[in-house]
Amino acid sequence: MRSRVAALLALSAVASCSYVSVSTPPSTIASWEWPTYGHDAQHTFTGETTLTTASVTRLRPSWRFATGDAVTATPTIVRGTVYAGSWDGYFYAIDLRSGSLRWKYQLQAQHAVTPYPGQNPRDFTSDGGLVTASAWYQLGDGNRPDLVIFAGGYTLYALDASNGALFWRHEYTGRPEQPPDPDHDGTRIFSSPVVAGDKVLFGVDVDGQRGERGYIAAASLATGDPVWQTQTDVDGNGRVLNDGCGSVWSSGTVLPSLGLVVFDVADCNFSNPPPFSESVMAVRISDGTPAWIFRPAREDVTCDTDFGATANAGINAAGDASFLGVGSKDGTYYAIDPATGRQRWSSNVVFGGFSGGFIATAAYDGQHVFGSTGLGDFGRFEHGDQVFCKPSDPRDLPSQEPTAHAFDASTGKVLWQKEGVASFAPTTVAGGMVFNGLAIAANAITVRDATSGTLLAQVPLPTACWSGIATVGDALVLGTGSSNQGSPDFIIALTPDGTPPVTPSGG
Repeated sequence: MRSRVAALLALSAVASCSYVSVSTPPSTIASWEWPTYGHDAQHTFTGETTLTTASVTRLRPSWRFATGDAVTATPTIVRGTVYAGSWDGYFYAIDLRSGSLRWKYQLQAQHAVTPYPGQNPRDFTSDGGLVTASAWYQLGDGNRPDLVIFAGGYTLYALDASNGALFWRHEYTGRPEQPPDPDHDGTRIFSSPVVAGDKVLFGVDVDGQRGERGYIAAASLATGDPVWQTQTDVDGNGRVLNDGCGSVWSSGTVLPSLGLVVFDVADCNFSNPPPFSESVMAVRISDGTPAWIFRPAREDVTCDTDFGATANAGINAAGDASFLGVGSKDGTYYAIDPATGRQRWSSNVVFGGFSGGFIATAAYDGQHVFGSTGLGDFGRFEHGDQVFCKPSDPRDLPSQEPTAHAFDASTGKVLWQKEGVASFAPTTVAGGMVFNGLAIAANAITVRDATSGTLLAQVPLPTACWSGIATVGDALVLGTGSSNQGSPDFIIALTPDGTPPVTPSGG
């Protein structure tokens, strides 16, 4: 079962580049933009930046856009507009240059999701508010406008990117064969959607609600209606159980030439019964049928060692995948053959547990993997007492170090590690630097040299950063807020000396 604190979260290397100042054609998205969670459908979290190791030491807020609650979804940035949803129940479009509001859209209420917008004080173990996942930017095709596609609670939305008008919406509840029940169903789409062809692909999470189930789904890009569902809460005979299991927090990682999308599945009541609990699985984009399943050779009796982070993939220009890997809450990053699902290597760095291990998504730059681990085996209480996975193991601690890690992507060898920087936020790599928000050590983000791990800058923020960091031009754009921090929170752009952001297009 997901750590409630941790639940929020969850190509080649790109160096600092020289750009030609040209306008982006209307039918394309430039490589320096940030159009989805993790930058691309392979969730590499590898961006482009004009920042340097010198200029990051001068990062200051260019602007701060105040929201009514936390922003834990990584912002999407296309054509000078920042798109992000907040726990306050709104989805925002903000001008990248000035930080001014272009439009906002109020989401459908789902009262079973807590915290409520602006609720403060509140339970620090909250799963998070209505919007916890990033938007996908989908270019128009002549029959429809450019869209931003995202989730709020169990509802999937597509809005006109230019003005926020509703294009379609559809509910994907924990019992899709029954009418929606927003007052009692806390089901959420923590999964940031991805588009492949005419389908929107995503996972559904019920977080242990009895009588409901998680699953993987494909929706029609044209209408939002269901195309197929792959049931992940089933027994060995394929019978749907509706026992609160099968939750999918991860986003879908697309392997184009194989026609596959890869998700991973959480545990089931602190255990991993077959066939799908605590597994990584590839399903066919065409119809959702499983192509392969990877389950680590370990037993989970009481340890809560879910998969929740999204898989990283490396593909070439033809769409052929050469790398696939994902971290688990067992403190291990696994590299998997994209075609067969067989393990290539694994590298364990901490014990993991309830709020530990790899909770958020790592970054892959074509040669290396960079990722941060969470707190440790902390946060599970029964009758007021802290419960540990394996008390006899000296590594099973509430706080586990090290917490920042770099691996050789071909072998799994640990290249460098750092302590004291536990994170529930995805890691970004760009311009030979690694960017990450801290969980509790400080209200700040860190910037490190990707080769050595040397700390280049620690940039203070008004509140904690549990969102990913989007790189665009000379700006870092991120959200602030956490499970114990309500209003005020912000969407923030950081630039050298706090000047207005400058992008390769001149914006």
